[in-house]
Amino acid sequence: MSAHTTSDTTAPVGRASERRLVTDLLAALPDGDADDSADGSTHASTDGTGRPRVLHISGGPGTGKTTLLRFAARTAAGRGVPVLETAPAPGEHALPYAALHSLLGSLLPRLAALPAAPRATLRAAFGAGGTGPAPGPLAVAARALLTLTPGPVLLCVDDVDLLDPASRDTVRALARLCAGTGVGLIVTERAAPPPGEPAPDARTATLGPLPAPEARRLVALAGRVTTYAEEELVVHVARGNPLALTELSLGATLSPDTAGLGTLPATPRLAQAYARDLEDLSPAARDLLLVGALSTSPAARDVLTATAHLTGDAAAARAALEEALTHGLITSHEAVGDGGPGRDDAPGQGGAPRRVAGSEGGRGLGGHPDQSRPEQNLRFPDPLLRIAVLARESGARRLAAHAALGGTVGDPARAAWHSAQCTARADAALATRLEALAAGPRAGTDVLPALAALERAAHLSPDAETGASRLARAAELACHHGLERQARRYARGVEAAGLGAVGRAQSLWLHDLIPGEFTVGRERVADLCTAARAVAADHPVLAQKLLHAAAGRCWWQRAARHERDLVVHTFRDLRPRPWDARDLAVLALTDPSAASREAPAAAPRPSGTEELMLLGQVAHLTGDLQRAAPLLARAETTARAEGRHGRLPRLLVARALGEVWLSTRWATALALAEEGRFIAGRTGQADWSARAVGVQGILHALCDRPEDALRCATEAEEAALRLGQSRHLDLAAITRALAASGAGRYAEAYAQLRALLTERTAPYAFERVWALAFLAEAAWPAGERADAGAVVERIRARTPGGPAPLPERVLAYARAVLAEDGEAETRYAEALADGAEQWPLLYAMTRFAHGARLRRRRRLLESREPLAAAERVFRSLGAVSRADLAAAELRATGLAQTGPEQTADSRDSAADLLTPQQLTIARLAARGLSNRAVAEQLRLSPRTVASHLYQIFPKLGITSRAQLAERVDPS
Repeated sequence: MSAHTTSDTTAPVGRASERRLVTDLLAALPDGDADDSADGSTHASTDGTGRPRVLHISGGPGTGKTTLLRFAARTAAGRGVPVLETAPAPGEHALPYAALHSLLGSLLPRLAALPAAPRATLRAAFGAGGTGPAPGPLAVAARALLTLTPGPVLLCVDDVDLLDPASRDTVRALARLCAGTGVGLIVTERAAPPPGEPAPDARTATLGPLPAPEARRLVALAGRVTTYAEEELVVHVARGNPLALTELSLGATLSPDTAGLGTLPATPRLAQAYARDLEDLSPAARDLLLVGALSTSPAARDVLTATAHLTGDAAAARAALEEALTHGLITSHEAVGDGGPGRDDAPGQGGAPRRVAGSEGGRGLGGHPDQSRPEQNLRFPDPLLRIAVLARESGARRLAAHAALGGTVGDPARAAWHSAQCTARADAALATRLEALAAGPRAGTDVLPALAALERAAHLSPDAETGASRLARAAELACHHGLERQARRYARGVEAAGLGAVGRAQSLWLHDLIPGEFTVGRERVADLCTAARAVAADHPVLAQKLLHAAAGRCWWQRAARHERDLVVHTFRDLRPRPWDARDLAVLALTDPSAASREAPAAAPRPSGTEELMLLGQVAHLTGDLQRAAPLLARAETTARAEGRHGRLPRLLVARALGEVWLSTRWATALALAEEGRFIAGRTGQADWSARAVGVQGILHALCDRPEDALRCATEAEEAALRLGQSRHLDLAAITRALAASGAGRYAEAYAQLRALLTERTAPYAFERVWALAFLAEAAWPAGERADAGAVVERIRARTPGGPAPLPERVLAYARAVLAEDGEAETRYAEALADGAEQWPLLYAMTRFAHGARLRRRRRLLESREPLAAAERVFRSLGAVSRADLAAAELRATGLAQTGPEQTADSRDSAADLLTPQQLTIARLAARGLSNRAVAEQLRLSPRTVASHLYQIFPKLGITSRAQLAERVDPS
């Protein structure tokens, strides 16, 4: 039983090798009946070429056996091959030949065409009364009936091991008789066949779990899951089981019984797939499985004692444990450590079932196990069976099992969880013990027990304020893990509590924390600061979070000076030193200049994911990218390990921005931005999705993909208007400027960048540093050197304490590019000082500008080395047009071309007639560029370009620009 596909018209996801086995089998079926003898002789199950006629598919519940069988039936029908099918039917297991009759029923009208012997055999099997024939003769008769069908026929038998015994044995016998006929047979069952079965030469396939990429694809096709975090939970719990991947989901409300175990609830369909495992068990064994499935403790002693309390019979509980072990429903292994509440033991480590200490007879309920025996833990070999057990039990029985576990489990926190599930009245002590389950870092699905514990603790809290605080904590945890629906539900619970200033403060903070809350504008900054002052005395941590939210709004919305000052003054009033990571982040978001001076001395040692992320954010915002990179990378690693999917977009996008300057290949930055955008979109974080788009736009522009760059710029601009976050406009403007400069429109690029630097009082931000670098680059060809120099000096004067590494490097580059001849060499020496190579893009830009300046000053030999270095780095990064421009400058020095641009085209014989400088100008003009555009690209005056063209035309024997393309290869 499986839901391996989304409809009956699609192929199974994955299973490529198994699908090939099906198509090979169909291809092996001949057009006619090569041998329709009914003498009972047996043959191999392949034709003369060794191609199979029988395929056996095995696998556990939900692995896709039925889906693959349906795929085979559809494929055969599509080829015009008749398909006969049968499967177990409720109530027919005790009816001999019921499944065989279902398989062959459509052919029975042809019985009269059979010889007397097989006709009599089939009538004896399907007639009323009497003893039916043996499987062997009946299989021979069935084969004879099948060969009456003109052309090939395919038999599809699902769950052959669950058919009535007579049909099952006949199908197994028939498998040995398919060779030499047009009959193909595909059977499925749970267990893999022994050697030589179902036929000596049959092909077999055992279906295991799907690999992670295919598992995610199947989850997406099923359409039950809508968010990235929920998809990750489903993939984790399903462990590659196709049916589970299509059936499991988190839902808007957590199921306490499964959430407490770190898993998801089974649907009726998934539970039904495991029904046969639970049939014919004794009532005591069902009780023990229920207790074991609910227990947050894996200790066999706890499960056994709770089962004895539930049944009231210790001996029956011990016998039930032996029964479950014998059936392989649970296994035991020596306890080697505490797996923590709600965690399943890793599969495949338990080995064969062992006798558990305490499961022997001769011991009363209150007795003690033999202390010489090692303690044993229990586990479900298939964790999906665990949730199937819970789905098949009533709520009353689950509550009774919780009560038994609450009174017997030795660990206080685990016992508190079970007691809390069957407690209706408020209980402060129980709520406090329960809250302890949410402490500490968590991996994978362990966020579910934490959320369930906090929610239940809130309900048991006699004090409304304490309960609301626990719900707020749950909302924060859900946000960090990307569970937006759960976070909103908890936030609504906080709002419903109505707790005056504290309740209002919590609601304000949660509205800013939960993704998608962009309906309120800048006025919210003042509200957050006021709320922080109101609760600071009694709730300093909440006040700190409110200030961080206010600072974040200032940053996203590029708030005015008075709004930033309000946050900074409130912060300094309420948060005396020593500062922690969140305090530094508040400062970096509102006054990065001050943060760049104070952060290195005040920064604490990071102790967890949040601290790593916040300190990485501080370094990133202040331009200390070399310090930010390892912090953000470590934070990303721990966030993935802990399942904090809601934090990944900001980490990935920040890393992508840093990689633009630090990486030697921009493919890494593009991959980070793309993943950040994807996860942000699937976790409802439209702000980070838009920022990721802005990063992609810049990278596309730098990598000479102007159409993609401008599309991203438009998306970012639209997001800025939709979200009310003008921060996105900065990246969009830089993208458009880079696209313009890449096309040689330097004046347009300069105007775009200059607009970002008009605000004289705003602190420099990350994007403004970028703008300054590219502004200086565009200044010379745009004829704006003097204006750009004034901008650079103004920004330099506003950083008296010394800028952070990236701004410092950008300022050094800008001052060198814009320097007068007399001081240029000194400025370039400063820009290329030790460590310059650690900033590849800026290093290449500096080397290119230096080399171009040297060439224009006729210092040709000196210019070659920096130009060659620039071309090499640009090509490594993926900046093709910049590399080509460096190569053109290099050719203009007279250096022979040996690179990939060299062409044997006869039109390029102009290279023998023109100087390198003239050839470069001719090629640009041949592309259709105007004199001014050529001048901007080559950093010349339009008059110089016109003079060169005046000399080029007679050399090439032409009289107009239109003829240039005929003599010069524009590429």
